[in-house]
Amino acid sequence: MSKYFLVLNPSSQSFRARNYWPTLFEALKLRKVEYDFAMTRGDGDAMRLSRQAARDGFDVVVAVGGDGTINEVINGLFEPESRVGKTSFGVVYTGTSPDFCGYHKIPLDTESAVDLLVSGKHRRVDVCRIIHRHPTDESTVSRIFTCCANFGLGAAVARGANSGLRKTWGDGLGTLLSIFSSLAAYKPPDVRVKLDGQEAVFPGLFNLFVGKSPLVASGIKFNLEIEPDDGKLYSLPLYGISLFRLFTLLPSIYTGTITQTFKPEFIQKIEILDAGAANEVEYDGDPRGRLPASIEVLPGGLDLVRA
Repeated sequence: MSKYFLVLNPSSQSFRARNYWPTLFEALKLRKVEYDFAMTRGDGDAMRLSRQAARDGFDVVVAVGGDGTINEVINGLFEPESRVGKTSFGVVYTGTSPDFCGYHKIPLDTESAVDLLVSGKHRRVDVCRIIHRHPTDESTVSRIFTCCANFGLGAAVARGANSGLRKTWGDGLGTLLSIFSSLAAYKPPDVRVKLDGQEAVFPGLFNLFVGKSPLVASGIKFNLEIEPDDGKLYSLPLYGISLFRLFTLLPSIYTGTITQTFKPEFIQKIEILDAGAANEVEYDGDPRGRLPASIEVLPGGLDLVRA
């Protein structure tokens, strides 16, 4: 039988996540699952616990939390510079914006999530490696992400939403309010990139979305054809329009039809070279560093428990 290690984030969903734990533990007991667990206490704990669990020989490491916990646990499964995670990964979701689970068809209710964990269903899926500058010094950061990275408005929107708007107004409305407030102080720069080695410029860029999942965050989504294991990324820049035009297009980023106005490109690698003052890097829901940055797809890098 497989051995499971659970990484529990008690602060997920504004500390309401622990309300799910009795159901989780009872479900594991009823199914006679062999497991151990540990709780996170701060940033970086989930990655450290995940990496140690993989080195200790657990078969499946499970993130019990939200998107931040998912990101950290997955990063723990990848040794530095490795292109493949050696240990299987599962999710019991207790967060507020289940984009990872929605894309990978992972159920949100605890009982069904545990049923999937013990089902033996696995699929190797693509992940993304991003390399960028540290937020406060000149060192280089290398991380894995699974959903979407944003350049331009993304970091300011995430920071505003995470500062309390989502807690007060809910996930979708809180993020929308953060978009409005972030736009008030934003001056769209010209952004230089390389797409699979070919240099391009996006003049007056509001945001550049780069990712694997068409479910970006907090209800934002794109109508595009991309599979979890097709070995490609999408690049979708919103640029060259007025602020008024952007406001008229905002509903289409929630219906997914923004792709009718701005066509995505499918690539294996992108380098974001320069964006002027808008040089922050955001991915999987949090601001994490500064430009320049490069992103490449790691085909089949993660062994995921999914239907």
